[in-house]
Amino acid sequence: MKNEVTIKSEWKRRMDLIENPKFISLCIESAKKLGISAQEWNENKAGILIYFANEFCGYENKLSK
Repeated sequence: MKNEVTIKSEWKRRMDLIENPKFISLCIESAKKLGISAQEWNENKAGILIYFANEFCGYENKLSK
């Protein structure tokens, strides 16, 4: 029960990331390198951040197995 993964716990992991200023800065730099313009960033920031958070959590999950 201690290591139980729930939708709520997974959502919190992602929200903690997308509310972290350091993570946001890393996402901005990555987005620039991917060719995402400032306008595209501003119009789609929430979706881009959750995308990067999902990717990060996926890598983290693979490392912990």
